[in-house]
Amino acid sequence: MTYLIKQALLGFLLGLVVVLVPVGAKASEGGVYKLDCSKLDCKGVLPGAVRFNKPKTQAKYRVGYDAAGKLVGWVVLSTDVVDVKAYSGKPLVTLVGLTPKGVISGAKVIHHSEPILLVGIPESALFHFVDFYKGKSATAKIVVGSSDDPKTTSVDVISGATVTSLAQNLTILDTARTLGSAVGVVKMAQAVPGHFVREDKPWTWQRMLDEGVLGHLTVTQKQMGLSGDQPFIDIYFAVADPPQIGKALLGVHEYEWKLKQLKPGEHLLVLLGNGTSSFKGSGFVRGGIFDRVRVEQGLRSVTFHDQDFENLSGAAADDAPQFKEGAIFTLRKGKLDLGAPFDLVFLGSHYDFKRGAFQRDFKAFRTSFRMPKSEYVLDGPDPNEALWLRAWHHSRGKSIFLVAYLLLIAAVFAGRRWSTGDMKRLKRLHLVALVASFALLGVWLKAQPSVTQVLTFVGSVVGQLRWGLFLSEPVIFISWIYIAVVTLVWGRGVFCGWTCPYGALNELVFKLGRVLHLPTFELPERFHTKLRWARYGVLVLLVGTFLYSSELGEKLAEVEPFKSTFFVLPWTRQAGFFAWWALLIGVSLVWYRPFCRYLCPLGAALALPSSLRASGPHRRNFCAHCTICTRGCEPRAIRADGIIDSRECLSCMECEANYRDEEVCPPLVGIERLTRKAKEARSEHDEQRLRKLRQDAEDRKRRKVA
Repeated sequence: MTYLIKQALLGFLLGLVVVLVPVGAKASEGGVYKLDCSKLDCKGVLPGAVRFNKPKTQAKYRVGYDAAGKLVGWVVLSTDVVDVKAYSGKPLVTLVGLTPKGVISGAKVIHHSEPILLVGIPESALFHFVDFYKGKSATAKIVVGSSDDPKTTSVDVISGATVTSLAQNLTILDTARTLGSAVGVVKMAQAVPGHFVREDKPWTWQRMLDEGVLGHLTVTQKQMGLSGDQPFIDIYFAVADPPQIGKALLGVHEYEWKLKQLKPGEHLLVLLGNGTSSFKGSGFVRGGIFDRVRVEQGLRSVTFHDQDFENLSGAAADDAPQFKEGAIFTLRKGKLDLGAPFDLVFLGSHYDFKRGAFQRDFKAFRTSFRMPKSEYVLDGPDPNEALWLRAWHHSRGKSIFLVAYLLLIAAVFAGRRWSTGDMKRLKRLHLVALVASFALLGVWLKAQPSVTQVLTFVGSVVGQLRWGLFLSEPVIFISWIYIAVVTLVWGRGVFCGWTCPYGALNELVFKLGRVLHLPTFELPERFHTKLRWARYGVLVLLVGTFLYSSELGEKLAEVEPFKSTFFVLPWTRQAGFFAWWALLIGVSLVWYRPFCRYLCPLGAALALPSSLRASGPHRRNFCAHCTICTRGCEPRAIRADGIIDSRECLSCMECEANYRDEEVCPPLVGIERLTRKAKEARSEHDEQRLRKLRQDAEDRKRRKVA
């Protein structure tokens, strides 16, 4: 026995060392965010190009030419074009190439901070995913996962990294489309079409503010390095095509006249300004160009000329404030995607008196704006929809199934008088739940909660809480809502003992060992009571390490073998990960849930609030003197005095089935035998014995933790 104990402990320690020492799962090096083709692989994403020049404008893409000087295409860095956050809350910095035919010539991930790719899922999965886009049109409708739309092209999701897949898909397509639009090879018609919401009655100024149809940019004197109380510039702006907006800003007659002048695809942009400066600028006087204000959308920059301009003295709405200047600009066809956000940019300038008042100091200020749904509605899916919303749409069917299954398990506990009314019925229910949790929740849905979510939550609380990050994995989010509720009501055992996919696998493997008649192993009590605290030490170590370095914390979290079980084939990983996974599975054949009981940091995190569970198993006075349930409690959660430790209990409910069984529970057995006798046949000793048994059978509801 001593030899077996030493071997088991040695195996666990070796496995833990394998995990705690980083084994080479490494993110892309660098963090390069500047487009420098002498350092980045521009030739790789734009084959055939040997020379990369800056464009004549200030745009941030590069123009690629072959050895003969012929145009090959363009290269751009995604972070110069779009702002798409992935699961980590940071962008997937991607280099994208585009040909003159609007075809994506290649894409390459330069840097990422995805925790699931730092360990667990190999980076090669992401690189393979990115390779799919080579040769695809920038205007192609590519969706992650399957689609019933025959006009779409489907790309397989990276298993276990749904949000990363969605973010990378959006990053590549938006980057290619914005670049293509800037260089003129992608037409704006490819944008999601939409329509204006039209009302004939003009809105008041206050309603326009309330509905969010007015953009607003204010620049103070202090921001310009000057002194004074009045704003340097205070601009309100709006797209004025809908009658309720156009009439309120321009007046009925002016609006109707301007509307007649518009050609198909053109739109009205109204600017109204106050302040000590002007948004019209001096360029308008000199060359017919409004050099102080422009509109930007991605790489596109819309500047206005005198032929695009009509003077406006002020807003027509009765409750509108007075303005020093106004303008009606015509947005020419193809200049702007009205369904997407855009920026109004103001270039402020003033003479720098510190340099003799002969030089001007320029500062650019911008505000982002998107027309609300009360003014403009898309006729298709919103490409700017939050990633977490896309994830929920993508996982709608799986989410519904998961909710239904978890509610079914909750019903087993809510109706435990029926569930525990028969031991055979209870064991069948538990076995079915274990198989379903492993096969459906783990293998199919990959709904395996992890301590990494606990670490992310702790990091968010210390830093900035971002709900979008937690909502971005629907099945995991639903699982955590369920875990939070059932842990406070019935304790951690509902999750750990019934619905945890890896816990279910461990218990099924142990049951397989019984079928194969393998010997069983258990630690002596003096070792068991000490070793069960190890999981709390692992949890504290992970939290501390994660707060110091999130990447190192994610690596150490691989003490959980969950990724190797459900997200990546274990034998395809590094030897250390596979050895740890195989060790735990092998030991589980003869040892009941060793990882869950002694090392699982997630179980430790859930054990703490389990002390507050509202409804534990029923206990009798007699439980302090009986060991029937104790002998059958595989987690060893029942103390010598009969109290159940909620931190150790896995809620198999077999003790509660015994509690109701008149053929197992000693007080009930004695009561049943004595009551079978006729009252006149019972002796005084029998009556005293019956009263004592009924007292022993009273429900003391011993739910307090030791």
